[in-house]
Amino acid sequence: MSSRPKKIITEKFEVTLLEENVIENYIKPGIVVEAEDLIELKKISSELAGNKPYVILVTSGELVSFSKEARELSASKAFITNALAKGIVVDSTAKKIIGNFYLKVNKPFLQTKLFSEKEKALKWLITFVK
Repeated sequence: MSSRPKKIITEKFEVTLLEENVIENYIKPGIVVEAEDLIELKKISSELAGNKPYVILVTSGELVSFSKEARELSASKAFITNALAKGIVVDSTAKKIIGNFYLKVNKPFLQTKLFSEKEKALKWLITFVK
C-alpha cells in the first residue's frame, strides 16, 4: 500500500490522486490563478503522482480566472515535465468561452481538450496512461 497522500488542499486548490497516474486539479471558486500558483500546483501534482508521468483533470468552482502570465506559463513547453495530457471540464458557458480562448490564443504545448462532462474527460485521459 502506498504511503503517499491521496489529496492535498491549499488555499486555492484541491489536488487529488484519483488513480495511479491520474491527478485532479480542482480550482476553488472565485480564485484568480497567478503564475506562481501554477508552479505550486505542478509541484503538488507531481508529488502525488510519485514524480512519474501523469495526466491532469482540471475542474473548478465558479468565477475562476487566470492571469495572462498564468495562461502563458501553463501553455508553454518549458513548463511541462511529467504531464502527458490535460482534460479541462467546462460545465458552464462562461468556462467554455474561457477554455476555448485558452486553446486558441495560448495554444498549449501539452495535449489539451475541453469536456462538458468529467467522465468523458477521464475516459480520454486514461488513454494516455494505459
